[in-house]
Amino acid sequence: MNRFGINIWNWVPVFTDEHLNLIDRAAAIGFGAVEIGMNQVDFDYDAVRERIAANNLELTLCAAMTKGRDISNFDTEVRKQTKKYLSACLRAAEGTGARLLVGPLYAGGGKAHYLSADDRKREWELAVSGLREIAAIAGDCGVVLGIEPINRYRTSVVNTVEQALRLVADIDQPNVKILFDTYQANIEEADLGIALERVLKAGQLVHFHACENHRGAPGMGHIPWQQLVPLLKKYNYDGHVTIEAFVEGALDAGWYDFGYTRDEMAAIGLRNLRKMFS
Repeated sequence: MNRFGINIWNWVPVFTDEHLNLIDRAAAIGFGAVEIGMNQVDFDYDAVRERIAANNLELTLCAAMTKGRDISNFDTEVRKQTKKYLSACLRAAEGTGARLLVGPLYAGGGKAHYLSADDRKREWELAVSGLREIAAIAGDCGVVLGIEPINRYRTSVVNTVEQALRLVADIDQPNVKILFDTYQANIEEADLGIALERVLKAGQLVHFHACENHRGAPGMGHIPWQQLVPLLKKYNYDGHVTIEAFVEGALDAGWYDFGYTRDEMAAIGLRNLRKMFS
């Protein structure tokens, strides 16, 4: 049975020790899982683990691959610092009890560019070799990596499910799989249902971000949930279904107000997901 989750980005742009109460808040609203965005890696892992356990929740960590965090960069020092960051995320996962680190781990935001065929091949090979190293560390920590295709405005490395499946195949490690995000897919895929089913058929779906086309609560936009939810059921997907909406100032936050508080947005999304999956 799926656990419905929510990313703490719904309330704050950067999670710190001051925000431990948001774990309690998510549980009080009715969520069974939370996701923490790893803008920074320095917080009290023991305290997070205790709050997660006390609320009978499960935890996922989401890498914040902002500009400069790029494991496929041609600059050796940038790659070195990115591996250091991702390794710190994995230590955080081990410390908090999270079993999943997801996101655009191959490069992330801040890098969208045209390359020659040779340079594009080089960039791809750096992503493959770099993530193979990270996968080995993740394996030692008992963590699975979820590769997320993201849209063309944030990266030019992996935008589609087809590319993500190829990257996972090239990395060829059992703990590297795919995160499907409906917001990102809505921009890049010709058909969301076909794209999702490709991942499910391949047995590679490890995490699912239930996001609207405008980053509002699921059910408030035009994502074809009536097409996607039956596919998740058909292929017995039993992972988290996590809302990734953003408070003002966080990553993909919009420039207008939806007219609801952040708690209301979370509650609306959860209520709609429960209806969709019932």
